[in-house]
Amino acid sequence: MKILLGGLHQEINSFAPGKTTPEHFKRKQYWLGEDMLRYADEYVCCDDDADVLSGSYTVLKEAGVEIVPGGFLGAQPGPAIEQSVIDDYIAQLKETVKRNLPLDGVVLVMHGAAQGEKTDDPEGDIIVAVRELVGKDVPITVALDMHANVTKRMVENANTLSLYQKYPHTDIWETGARAARLCLRILKGEIKPCMAYVQIPMIAPASAYTTEIAPFKGLMQKGHDYVKSGKLIDFSVAQMQPWLDAKDGYSSVVTVGENKEEIARIAKELATDLYAMRHEFRTELYGVDDIIGRAEKNESGKPVILNDFADSSNAGAAGDSPETIARVLALSSDVRGLMYINDGEFAAACREVGVGNKICAPLGAKFSTKLFAPVPVEATVKALFDGVMPFRGMMADFGPSAVVQIRNMFVIVTTQHRYNGDPCLYRAFGYEPTDFQMVVVKANTSFRAFYAPLTDLIYPAATKGSSTADLRSLPFKNVPKSFYPFSDNEFLPQVDVFEM
Repeated sequence: MKILLGGLHQEINSFAPGKTTPEHFKRKQYWLGEDMLRYADEYVCCDDDADVLSGSYTVLKEAGVEIVPGGFLGAQPGPAIEQSVIDDYIAQLKETVKRNLPLDGVVLVMHGAAQGEKTDDPEGDIIVAVRELVGKDVPITVALDMHANVTKRMVENANTLSLYQKYPHTDIWETGARAARLCLRILKGEIKPCMAYVQIPMIAPASAYTTEIAPFKGLMQKGHDYVKSGKLIDFSVAQMQPWLDAKDGYSSVVTVGENKEEIARIAKELATDLYAMRHEFRTELYGVDDIIGRAEKNESGKPVILNDFADSSNAGAAGDSPETIARVLALSSDVRGLMYINDGEFAAACREVGVGNKICAPLGAKFSTKLFAPVPVEATVKALFDGVMPFRGMMADFGPSAVVQIRNMFVIVTTQHRYNGDPCLYRAFGYEPTDFQMVVVKANTSFRAFYAPLTDLIYPAATKGSSTADLRSLPFKNVPKSFYPFSDNEFLPQVDVFEM
Protein backbone atom coordinates (compact mmCIF):
# COMPACT_ATOMS: atom_id res chain seq x y z
CA MET A 1 0.00 0.00 0.00
CA LYS A 2 1.42 3.36 -1.05
CA ILE A 3 0.24 6.62 0.53
CA LEU A 4 1.51 10.13 -0.16
CA LEU A 5 2.01 12.41 2.86
CA GLY A 6 2.71 16.13 2.68
CA GLY A 7 1.31 19.63 2.97
CA LEU A 8 1.82 23.37 3.41
CA HIS A 9 1.19 24.80 6.88
CA GLN A 10 0.88 28.56 7.28
CA GLU A 11 -1.64 30.84 9.04
CA ILE A 12 -2.09 34.28 7.51
CA ASN A 13 -2.92 37.62 9.07
CA SER A 14 -4.07 39.76 6.15
CA PHE A 15 -3.36 42.93 8.13
CA ALA A 16 0.23 42.10 9.04
CA PRO A 17 2.91 44.07 7.20
CA GLY A 18 5.17 42.55 4.53
CA LYS A 19 4.89 39.09 3.01
CA THR A 20 5.95 35.53 3.83
CA THR A 21 8.88 34.58 1.60
CA PRO A 22 10.67 31.30 0.86
CA GLU A 23 13.24 32.28 3.49
CA HIS A 24 10.56 32.31 6.20
CA PHE A 25 9.72 28.69 5.39
CA LYS A 26 13.37 27.67 5.18
CA ARG A 27 13.99 29.08 8.66
CA LYS A 28 11.30 26.82 10.11
CA GLN A 29 10.15 23.86 8.00
CA TYR A 30 11.14 23.29 4.39
CA TRP A 31 11.34 19.54 3.93
CA LEU A 32 11.27 17.87 0.53
CA GLY A 33 11.79 14.24 -0.45
CA GLU A 34 13.49 11.94 2.03
CA ASP A 35 14.36 14.95 4.22
CA MET A 36 10.65 15.20 5.08
CA LEU A 37 10.55 11.60 6.27
CA ARG A 38 13.72 12.04 8.34
CA TYR A 39 12.27 15.17 9.94
CA ALA A 40 8.98 13.45 10.74
CA ASP A 41 10.75 10.42 12.22
CA GLU A 42 13.17 12.43 14.35
CA TYR A 43 10.56 14.87 15.56
CA VAL A 44 8.31 12.05 16.69
CA CYS A 45 11.14 10.88 18.93
CA CYS A 46 11.67 14.35 20.37
CA ASP A 47 8.17 15.59 21.04
CA ASP A 48 5.26 13.27 20.35
CA ASP A 49 2.51 15.86 20.86
CA ALA A 50 3.87 18.82 18.95
CA ASP A 51 3.54 18.29 15.23
CA VAL A 52 0.64 17.41 12.93
CA LEU A 53 2.96 15.90 10.32
CA SER A 54 4.50 13.53 12.84
CA GLY A 55 1.02 12.42 13.93
CA SER A 56 0.12 11.29 10.42
CA TYR A 57 3.58 9.85 9.83
CA THR A 58 3.51 7.72 12.97
CA VAL A 59 0.15 6.14 12.14
CA LEU A 60 1.15 5.39 8.56
CA LYS A 61 4.55 4.01 9.60
CA GLU A 62 2.98 1.74 12.21
CA ALA A 63 0.54 0.48 9.56
CA GLY A 64 3.49 -0.64 7.46
CA VAL A 65 2.54 1.32 4.35
CA GLU A 66 5.01 2.82 1.90
CA ILE A 67 5.05 6.55 2.64
CA VAL A 68 5.68 8.78 -0.37
CA PRO A 69 7.07 12.17 0.79
CA GLY A 70 5.06 14.93 -0.83
CA GLY A 71 7.08 17.64 0.91
CA PHE A 72 6.14 19.71 3.93
CA LEU A 73 6.50 23.48 4.21
CA GLY A 74 5.74 25.41 7.38
CA ALA A 75 6.37 29.01 8.44
CA GLN A 76 5.63 31.24 11.39
CA PRO A 77 2.17 32.85 11.06
CA GLY A 78 2.44 36.14 9.25
CA PRO A 79 1.46 38.12 6.16
CA ALA A 80 0.32 36.74 2.81
CA ILE A 81 2.61 34.17 1.17
CA GLU A 82 4.70 35.12 -1.82
CA GLN A 83 2.89 33.42 -4.68
CA SER A 84 6.01 31.67 -5.96
CA VAL A 85 6.14 29.59 -2.76
CA ILE A 86 2.67 28.18 -3.39
CA ASP A 87 3.20 27.72 -7.13
CA ASP A 88 6.56 25.98 -6.64
CA TYR A 89 5.18 23.70 -3.93
CA ILE A 90 2.22 22.63 -6.06
CA ALA A 91 4.50 22.05 -9.05
CA GLN A 92 6.88 19.78 -7.13
CA LEU A 93 3.95 18.00 -5.45
CA LYS A 94 2.36 17.26 -8.82
CA GLU A 95 5.65 15.87 -10.12
CA THR A 96 5.95 13.67 -7.04
CA VAL A 97 2.43 12.36 -7.52
CA LYS A 98 3.04 11.62 -11.22
CA ARG A 99 6.26 9.74 -10.46
CA ASN A 100 4.54 7.54 -7.91
CA LEU A 101 1.26 6.72 -9.62
CA PRO A 102 -0.72 4.71 -8.91
CA LEU A 103 -1.16 5.85 -5.31
CA ASP A 104 -3.50 4.08 -2.91
CA GLY A 105 -4.16 7.15 -0.77
CA VAL A 106 -3.13 10.68 0.13
CA VAL A 107 -2.87 12.41 3.53
CA LEU A 108 -2.37 16.17 3.51
CA VAL A 109 -1.54 18.13 6.68
CA MET A 110 -2.17 21.86 6.33
CA HIS A 111 -3.39 24.84 8.31
CA GLY A 112 -6.40 26.00 6.36
CA ALA A 113 -5.92 29.75 6.84
CA ALA A 114 -3.19 30.29 4.26
CA GLN A 115 -3.42 33.07 1.71
CA GLY A 116 -1.21 33.89 -1.24
CA GLU A 117 -0.63 37.04 -3.17
CA LYS A 118 -2.93 35.69 -5.90
CA THR A 119 -5.03 33.08 -4.11
CA ASP A 120 -7.31 33.09 -1.08
CA ASP A 121 -7.44 29.28 -0.98
CA PRO A 122 -3.98 27.69 -1.29
CA GLU A 123 -5.10 24.56 0.54
CA GLY A 124 -7.98 24.16 -1.90
CA ASP A 125 -5.56 24.65 -4.78
CA ILE A 126 -3.33 21.89 -3.39
CA ILE A 127 -6.18 19.42 -2.81
CA VAL A 128 -7.61 20.05 -6.30
CA ALA A 129 -4.19 19.62 -7.94
CA VAL A 130 -3.75 16.22 -6.27
CA ARG A 131 -7.31 15.10 -6.95
CA GLU A 132 -6.97 15.83 -10.67
CA LEU A 133 -3.96 13.51 -10.82
CA VAL A 134 -5.04 10.61 -8.58
CA GLY A 135 -8.66 10.45 -9.70
CA LYS A 136 -11.88 10.21 -7.72
CA ASP A 137 -11.33 6.69 -6.37
CA VAL A 138 -8.18 7.45 -4.34
CA PRO A 139 -8.99 8.69 -0.82
CA ILE A 140 -7.61 12.09 0.17
CA THR A 141 -7.85 12.85 3.89
CA VAL A 142 -6.81 16.21 5.29
CA ALA A 143 -5.75 17.53 8.70
CA LEU A 144 -6.37 21.23 9.44
CA ASP A 145 -6.17 23.76 12.25
CA MET A 146 -9.36 24.75 14.09
CA HIS A 147 -8.85 28.27 12.69
CA ALA A 148 -9.08 27.08 9.10
CA ASN A 149 -11.16 28.75 6.45
CA VAL A 150 -12.77 25.57 5.15
CA THR A 151 -13.83 26.30 1.58
CA LYS A 152 -16.32 24.45 -0.57
CA ARG A 153 -13.50 23.43 -2.96
CA MET A 154 -11.72 21.70 -0.08
CA VAL A 155 -14.80 19.72 0.92
CA GLU A 156 -15.72 18.83 -2.67
CA ASN A 157 -12.31 17.36 -3.44
CA ALA A 158 -11.37 15.57 -0.20
CA ASN A 159 -12.84 12.45 1.37
CA THR A 160 -12.50 13.76 4.92
CA LEU A 161 -11.38 16.94 6.66
CA SER A 162 -10.30 16.70 10.31
CA LEU A 163 -9.62 19.87 12.32
CA TYR A 164 -8.06 20.35 15.74
CA GLN A 165 -10.78 19.86 18.34
CA LYS A 166 -9.08 21.61 21.25
CA TYR A 167 -8.17 25.23 21.89
CA PRO A 168 -5.56 25.69 23.32
CA HIS A 169 -4.27 23.36 20.61
CA THR A 170 -3.19 20.37 22.65
CA ASP A 171 -4.36 17.81 20.08
CA ILE A 172 -2.12 18.77 17.15
CA TRP A 173 -0.37 15.40 16.91
CA GLU A 174 -3.66 13.56 17.38
CA THR A 175 -5.31 15.50 14.54
CA GLY A 176 -2.62 14.36 12.14
CA ALA A 177 -3.15 10.84 13.43
CA ARG A 178 -6.95 11.13 12.91
CA ALA A 179 -6.51 12.07 9.26
CA ALA A 180 -4.15 9.15 8.65
CA ARG A 181 -6.41 6.65 10.43
CA LEU A 182 -9.38 7.76 8.34
CA CYS A 183 -7.39 7.20 5.14
CA LEU A 184 -6.45 3.70 6.27
CA ARG A 185 -10.02 2.87 7.28
CA ILE A 186 -11.31 3.92 3.87
CA LEU A 187 -8.67 1.81 2.13
CA LYS A 188 -9.52 -1.21 4.28
CA GLY A 189 -13.18 -0.85 3.33
CA GLU A 190 -14.23 -0.24 6.94
CA ILE A 191 -15.96 3.05 6.12
CA LYS A 192 -17.33 4.90 3.09
CA PRO A 193 -17.68 8.42 4.47
CA CYS A 194 -19.69 11.40 3.29
CA MET A 195 -19.16 14.95 4.52
CA ALA A 196 -21.79 17.53 5.46
CA TYR A 197 -20.70 21.16 5.35
CA VAL A 198 -22.26 24.37 6.66
CA GLN A 199 -20.81 27.84 6.18
CA ILE A 200 -21.39 30.22 9.11
CA PRO A 201 -21.23 34.01 8.53
CA MET A 202 -19.25 34.90 11.65
CA ILE A 203 -15.78 35.36 13.01
CA ALA A 204 -14.73 35.78 16.63
CA PRO A 205 -11.44 36.97 18.14
CA ALA A 206 -9.30 33.99 19.11
CA SER A 207 -8.73 35.46 22.57
CA ALA A 208 -12.46 35.20 23.31
CA TYR A 209 -13.06 31.46 23.56
CA THR A 210 -11.57 28.15 24.54
CA THR A 211 -12.74 24.55 24.43
CA GLU A 212 -11.90 24.33 28.14
CA ILE A 213 -14.93 26.34 29.32
CA ALA A 214 -18.50 27.18 28.31
CA PRO A 215 -20.00 27.94 25.91
CA PHE A 216 -17.60 26.47 23.33
CA LYS A 217 -16.78 23.47 25.51
CA GLY A 218 -20.41 22.33 25.46
CA LEU A 219 -20.62 22.57 21.69
CA MET A 220 -17.49 20.49 21.18
CA GLN A 221 -18.68 17.93 23.73
CA LYS A 222 -21.89 17.51 21.77
CA GLY A 223 -19.83 16.62 18.71
CA HIS A 224 -17.74 14.15 20.68
CA ASP A 225 -20.92 12.54 22.00
CA TYR A 226 -22.21 12.05 18.46
CA VAL A 227 -18.94 10.32 17.52
CA LYS A 228 -19.09 8.14 20.62
CA SER A 229 -22.67 7.13 19.81
CA GLY A 230 -21.67 6.09 16.29
CA LYS A 231 -23.80 8.71 14.54
CA LEU A 232 -20.64 10.44 13.30
CA ILE A 233 -17.23 9.14 12.29
CA ASP A 234 -15.61 12.55 12.81
CA PHE A 235 -16.57 16.19 13.20
CA SER A 236 -14.94 19.60 13.07
CA VAL A 237 -15.90 23.13 14.07
CA ALA A 238 -13.88 25.79 12.29
CA GLN A 239 -13.62 29.17 13.98
CA MET A 240 -12.04 30.88 11.00
CA GLN A 241 -8.82 32.81 11.59
CA PRO A 242 -10.40 36.18 12.44
CA TRP A 243 -7.65 38.26 10.80
CA LEU A 244 -7.94 36.52 7.43
CA ASP A 245 -9.59 38.78 4.87
CA ALA A 246 -10.63 36.25 2.22
CA LYS A 247 -13.33 36.51 -0.44
CA ASP A 248 -14.77 33.10 0.39
CA GLY A 249 -14.09 33.20 4.11
CA TYR A 250 -16.39 31.59 6.66
CA SER A 251 -16.47 29.80 9.94
CA SER A 252 -17.97 26.38 9.35
CA VAL A 253 -18.96 22.94 10.58
CA VAL A 254 -17.95 19.68 8.90
CA THR A 255 -19.44 16.35 9.92
CA VAL A 256 -18.27 12.97 8.62
CA GLY A 257 -20.35 9.80 8.54
CA GLU A 258 -22.11 7.25 6.35
CA ASN A 259 -25.73 8.34 6.85
CA LYS A 260 -26.24 11.44 4.71
CA GLU A 261 -29.42 12.60 6.43
CA GLU A 262 -27.95 12.16 9.90
CA ILE A 263 -24.67 13.99 9.24
CA ALA A 264 -26.61 16.83 7.57
CA ARG A 265 -28.92 17.13 10.58
CA ILE A 266 -26.01 17.21 13.03
CA ALA A 267 -24.02 19.71 10.97
CA LYS A 268 -27.02 22.04 10.91
CA GLU A 269 -27.49 21.63 14.67
CA LEU A 270 -23.85 22.37 15.53
CA ALA A 271 -23.75 25.36 13.16
CA THR A 272 -26.92 26.79 14.67
CA ASP A 273 -25.49 26.36 18.17
CA LEU A 274 -22.21 28.08 17.25
CA TYR A 275 -23.94 31.10 15.75
CA ALA A 276 -26.28 31.35 18.74
CA MET A 277 -23.34 31.78 21.14
CA ARG A 278 -21.62 34.49 19.07
CA HIS A 279 -22.37 37.25 21.59
CA GLU A 280 -20.62 35.28 24.32
CA PHE A 281 -17.28 35.36 22.50
CA ARG A 282 -15.96 38.49 24.18
CA THR A 283 -12.65 39.30 25.83
CA GLU A 284 -12.51 41.27 29.07
CA LEU A 285 -9.67 43.74 28.62
CA TYR A 286 -7.44 45.51 31.13
CA GLY A 287 -5.45 48.67 30.62
CA VAL A 288 -1.68 48.26 30.40
CA ASP A 289 -1.17 50.71 33.27
CA ASP A 290 -3.64 48.74 35.39
CA ILE A 291 -1.80 45.46 34.74
CA ILE A 292 1.57 47.04 35.53
CA GLY A 293 0.10 48.37 38.78
CA ARG A 294 -1.24 44.94 39.72
CA ALA A 295 2.18 43.43 39.04
CA GLU A 296 3.94 46.02 41.19
CA LYS A 297 1.70 45.07 44.12
CA ASN A 298 1.81 41.34 43.44
CA GLU A 299 3.33 39.36 46.32
CA SER A 300 1.83 35.97 45.45
CA GLY A 301 5.06 34.50 44.12
CA LYS A 302 3.32 33.90 40.78
CA PRO A 303 3.91 36.15 37.78
CA VAL A 304 1.23 38.49 36.48
CA ILE A 305 0.76 37.82 32.77
CA LEU A 306 0.29 40.91 30.62
CA ASN A 307 -1.36 39.23 27.64
CA ASP A 308 -0.57 41.40 24.63
CA PHE A 309 -2.60 39.22 22.26
CA ALA A 310 -3.09 42.07 19.78
CA ASP A 311 0.60 41.68 18.86
CA SER A 312 0.47 37.88 18.83
CA SER A 313 3.07 36.35 16.54
CA ASN A 314 1.00 33.15 16.61
CA ALA A 315 -1.81 35.14 14.99
CA GLY A 316 0.46 36.59 12.33
CA ALA A 317 1.24 39.93 13.96
CA ALA A 318 4.81 41.20 13.72
CA GLY A 319 5.60 40.94 17.45
CA ASP A 320 7.18 44.40 17.35
CA SER A 321 4.87 46.41 19.60
CA PRO A 322 6.80 48.52 22.14
CA GLU A 323 3.59 49.59 23.89
CA THR A 324 4.36 47.90 27.22
CA ILE A 325 7.89 49.35 27.37
CA ALA A 326 6.50 52.80 26.58
CA ARG A 327 4.09 52.59 29.52
CA VAL A 328 6.76 51.24 31.92
CA LEU A 329 8.94 54.24 31.04
CA ALA A 330 6.05 56.71 31.25
CA LEU A 331 5.11 55.40 34.69
CA SER A 332 8.74 55.24 35.86
CA SER A 333 7.82 51.75 37.02
CA ASP A 334 10.34 49.46 38.66
CA VAL A 335 8.22 46.35 38.14
CA ARG A 336 10.50 43.35 37.67
CA GLY A 337 9.33 42.26 34.25
CA LEU A 338 10.20 39.95 31.37
CA MET A 339 9.15 40.47 27.78
CA TYR A 340 10.02 39.78 24.18
CA ILE A 341 10.06 42.00 21.07
CA ASN A 342 10.92 41.42 17.43
CA ASP A 343 13.49 44.01 16.32
CA GLY A 344 16.50 42.79 14.38
CA GLU A 345 17.93 46.30 13.94
CA PHE A 346 18.03 46.85 17.69
CA ALA A 347 19.55 43.39 18.24
CA ALA A 348 22.28 44.22 15.70
CA ALA A 349 22.97 47.53 17.44
CA CYS A 350 23.36 45.67 20.73
CA ARG A 351 25.99 43.47 19.14
CA GLU A 352 27.95 46.55 18.07
CA VAL A 353 27.76 48.00 21.60
CA GLY A 354 28.70 44.76 23.39
CA VAL A 355 27.67 43.04 26.61
CA GLY A 356 27.72 45.20 29.73
CA ASN A 357 27.49 48.47 27.82
CA LYS A 358 24.72 51.01 27.38
CA ILE A 359 22.68 51.40 24.23
CA CYS A 360 20.50 54.39 23.41
CA ALA A 361 18.32 53.66 20.40
CA PRO A 362 14.67 53.42 19.25
CA LEU A 363 13.08 50.06 20.06
CA GLY A 364 10.20 48.34 18.26
CA ALA A 365 7.79 49.27 15.44
CA LYS A 366 10.20 48.21 12.72
CA PHE A 367 7.38 46.46 10.83
CA SER A 368 4.06 47.75 12.18
CA THR A 369 4.81 51.36 11.33
CA LYS A 370 1.13 52.26 10.86
CA LEU A 371 0.28 51.10 14.37
CA PHE A 372 3.22 52.13 16.54
CA ALA A 373 6.15 54.49 16.80
CA PRO A 374 9.55 53.27 18.04
CA VAL A 375 10.24 54.04 21.69
CA PRO A 376 13.59 55.69 22.50
CA VAL A 377 15.22 53.65 25.27
CA GLU A 378 18.39 53.62 27.29
CA ALA A 379 19.26 50.02 28.04
CA THR A 380 22.07 47.83 29.29
CA VAL A 381 23.08 44.91 27.08
CA LYS A 382 22.97 41.81 29.31
CA ALA A 383 23.64 39.04 26.76
CA LEU A 384 24.06 38.32 23.05
CA PHE A 385 23.04 35.16 21.14
CA ASP A 386 23.22 33.81 17.62
CA GLY A 387 19.58 32.86 18.20
CA VAL A 388 19.78 29.15 17.36
CA MET A 389 18.40 27.72 20.58
CA PRO A 390 17.33 24.29 21.90
CA PHE A 391 13.56 24.33 22.13
CA ARG A 392 11.43 21.34 23.22
CA GLY A 393 13.65 18.72 21.67
CA MET A 394 14.54 20.60 18.50
CA MET A 395 16.58 23.63 17.46
CA ALA A 396 14.71 26.89 16.85
CA ASP A 397 16.21 29.83 14.99
CA PHE A 398 15.29 33.20 16.49
CA GLY A 399 18.01 34.97 14.50
CA PRO A 400 20.71 37.16 16.08
CA SER A 401 19.29 38.16 19.46
CA ALA A 402 20.05 40.18 22.56
CA VAL A 403 18.80 40.57 26.11
CA VAL A 404 18.68 44.10 27.45
CA GLN A 405 17.62 45.63 30.75
CA ILE A 406 15.38 48.71 30.66
CA ARG A 407 14.79 49.95 34.20
CA ASN A 408 13.83 46.67 35.88
CA MET A 409 12.47 45.04 32.72
CA PHE A 410 14.47 42.32 30.96
CA VAL A 411 13.68 42.37 27.26
CA ILE A 412 14.59 39.61 24.81
CA VAL A 413 15.09 41.17 21.38
CA THR A 414 15.03 38.74 18.46
CA THR A 415 15.32 38.90 14.69
CA GLN A 416 12.79 36.12 14.01
CA HIS A 417 9.61 35.86 16.05
CA ARG A 418 8.15 32.48 17.01
CA TYR A 419 6.97 30.28 19.91
CA ASN A 420 5.94 33.41 21.81
CA GLY A 421 3.15 31.62 23.69
CA ASP A 422 5.48 29.13 25.35
CA PRO A 423 7.53 29.90 28.49
CA CYS A 424 10.31 27.88 26.85
CA LEU A 425 10.94 30.97 24.72
CA TYR A 426 12.21 32.77 27.81
CA ARG A 427 13.88 29.67 29.22
CA ALA A 428 15.84 29.18 25.99
CA PHE A 429 17.49 32.55 26.68
CA GLY A 430 18.18 31.68 30.33
CA TYR A 431 15.22 33.34 32.08
CA GLU A 432 12.59 31.63 34.20
CA PRO A 433 9.18 33.38 33.99
CA THR A 434 8.28 32.50 37.58
CA ASP A 435 11.20 34.65 38.80
CA PHE A 436 9.43 37.83 37.65
CA GLN A 437 6.56 39.96 38.88
CA MET A 438 5.23 40.45 35.34
CA VAL A 439 5.67 38.51 32.09
CA VAL A 440 4.47 39.81 28.72
CA VAL A 441 2.97 37.07 26.53
CA LYS A 442 2.13 37.92 22.93
CA ALA A 443 -0.36 35.14 22.16
CA ASN A 444 -4.12 34.62 22.07
CA THR A 445 -5.29 31.49 23.89
CA SER A 446 -2.90 28.63 23.16
CA PHE A 447 -0.40 30.04 25.66
CA ARG A 448 -2.76 29.15 28.51
CA ALA A 449 -1.92 25.47 28.12
CA PHE A 450 1.68 26.32 29.06
CA TYR A 451 1.24 29.21 31.48
CA ALA A 452 -1.80 28.02 33.46
CA PRO A 453 0.35 25.63 35.56
CA LEU A 454 2.53 28.62 36.47
CA THR A 455 -0.05 31.27 37.33
CA ASP A 456 -3.71 32.21 37.30
CA LEU A 457 -2.95 35.94 37.21
CA ILE A 458 -3.61 36.37 33.48
CA TYR A 459 -4.85 39.73 32.18
CA PRO A 460 -5.69 40.32 28.49
CA ALA A 461 -4.42 43.81 27.69
CA ALA A 462 -6.22 46.57 25.78
CA THR A 463 -3.33 47.04 23.37
CA LYS A 464 -3.16 47.83 19.67
CA GLY A 465 -2.05 45.35 17.02
CA SER A 466 -2.95 43.54 13.83
CA SER A 467 -4.47 40.66 15.86
CA THR A 468 -6.72 42.91 17.91
CA ALA A 469 -10.00 41.62 19.36
CA ASP A 470 -11.73 44.70 17.95
CA LEU A 471 -12.31 43.18 14.53
CA ARG A 472 -14.51 46.06 13.39
CA SER A 473 -11.52 48.39 13.67
CA LEU A 474 -9.62 46.49 10.95
CA PRO A 475 -9.82 47.40 7.24
CA PHE A 476 -11.59 44.29 5.95
CA LYS A 477 -12.19 44.49 2.20
CA ASN A 478 -13.19 40.97 1.14
CA VAL A 479 -15.16 39.39 3.98
CA PRO A 480 -18.86 40.22 3.41
CA LYS A 481 -20.25 42.89 5.69
CA SER A 482 -23.20 40.59 6.36
CA PHE A 483 -20.83 38.78 8.71
CA TYR A 484 -21.00 38.97 12.46
CA PRO A 485 -19.59 41.13 14.08
CA PHE A 486 -19.97 43.60 11.18
CA SER A 487 -23.70 42.93 11.22
CA ASP A 488 -25.98 40.73 13.29
CA ASN A 489 -28.40 39.06 10.91
CA GLU A 490 -30.60 36.01 11.22
CA PHE A 491 -28.76 32.82 10.23
CA LEU A 492 -30.50 30.03 8.32
CA PRO A 493 -28.01 27.16 7.92
CA GLN A 494 -27.65 25.71 4.43
CA VAL A 495 -26.20 22.20 4.41
CA ASP A 496 -24.25 20.67 1.53
CA VAL A 497 -23.44 16.95 1.55
CA PHE A 498 -20.54 15.56 -0.49
CA GLU A 499 -19.58 11.99 -1.34
CA MET A 500 -16.54 10.99 -3.38
